[in-house]
Amino acid sequence: MSYRILFVINALLVTVLGLGLFFVPSTVLHQFGAEARIPELLLARFFGGALVTVGLVLWFAKDVVDERIQKNIGLALLIGTILGLIVTVIGVFSANVIRSNGWIAILVSALFALGYGFLVFLQPRMKP
Repeated sequence: MSYRILFVINALLVTVLGLGLFFVPSTVLHQFGAEARIPELLLARFFGGALVTVGLVLWFAKDVVDERIQKNIGLALLIGTILGLIVTVIGVFSANVIRSNGWIAILVSALFALGYGFLVFLQPRMKP
C-alpha cells in the first residue's frame, strides 16, 4: 500500500460524502437515522463543504513525492481519523444521534486509521 493509493481512495470517499451532505443533506442524514431539522441541515452543509475541501486537498496531495511531506500528511489524517472515529462511536453508542448505519462510519474510519497508522509507523520499518 502507498500513500498515493490511500489518498485517492480517501479523496473519492470524502468528496462523494461531502457533495451528498452539501446538496442533499436530509437524504444523507436520513441514511444514518439522524435528525434533519434546519440547524442540522445547515451544519451538514458546512460539514459537506469541509469534506469536499479535504477531498480536493487529498486529490492534489496524491502527487506529492517527498516522503517526509507524505508522512506528515498521513500523520495529520491519522489523528483526524481517530478523532472522527471517537466522535462517531460516541454518536452511535451513547448520544444516540446516529441511529442507523453507524457501523458503516465506524468501519470506514477504523480502516482509514489502520491504513494511515500502517503507512506512518510500520511501513518505514519494512523497507530494506
